[in-house]
Amino acid sequence: MKRIYIIALGIGVSLAACTSKKATTSTASPADVVKEMQTKYTEAQREEGKTLWQGNCQKCHKLYQPETRTVGKWENVLPRMNKRAKLTDEQAALVRAYLIANAKV
Repeated sequence: MKRIYIIALGIGVSLAACTSKKATTSTASPADVVKEMQTKYTEAQREEGKTLWQGNCQKCHKLYQPETRTVGKWENVLPRMNKRAKLTDEQAALVRAYLIANAKV
């Protein structure tokens, strides 16, 4: 009986260790995030992001203008799309800067 308890406990601990942690949510408002992208990245960097966005995203689907999506929507979509487009981290950051800086608040 004791052996079964120890095995069950071991399995439970193993399963608990395998679960993923939830991402922490940002407390910054969408307007704050937009402002951050506008100040953290130069106009030239955001323009480079726009060029990358235009050149990569329309290969698979129509381009959604930045102002048609909220900050939250862009933040949800971008990680998947960046991976599919095979963007480098730097390229993904520039695309994010462009889209978020111009997103609907």
